[in-house]
Amino acid sequence: MSKPNRKVIRLQEMRAQIAQAAGIKYVDLVFELPPVDDQPEGAVPEERTCSFLVQDYWPLELIEAVEAEDGNANLSMLRKVASPPDAFDALVRTAQLTVGELKELIGELSKEAGTDEGEGSGSSTSSASTPGASAPTSSGTTPAVV
Repeated sequence: MSKPNRKVIRLQEMRAQIAQAAGIKYVDLVFELPPVDDQPEGAVPEERTCSFLVQDYWPLELIEAVEAEDGNANLSMLRKVASPPDAFDALVRTAQLTVGELKELIGELSKEAGTDEGEGSGSSTSSASTPGASAPTSSGTTPAVV
């Protein structure tokens, strides 16, 4: 007997569809490390790249582990999805990443994900402009309330 009220989704097929639809899996952040004191004058700052996995690809196990740890969840999560890890540490400590820059980075990782804020809820943006209830009308069966 079939169940007409049920939809079956196979994980492998869903992953294949997501991979086909997704364009970006990593966001690369390029930054410069300031020269250290013992470098000769006129030394060129070192350029580093730290790659971050886009939020859609963050393993749920990793999220649970980070939330169980002490410390800042955003920083811990980014450290776990960054590669190479030492580049993330250099970004935070040596390049002195600011809170504003951290927010911007997290925003970029969210933006490149497959869904935007509110998109997964099923609500439509058109509902914000929908007018309220209209004035009562009369019909042949129901009297109008005045």
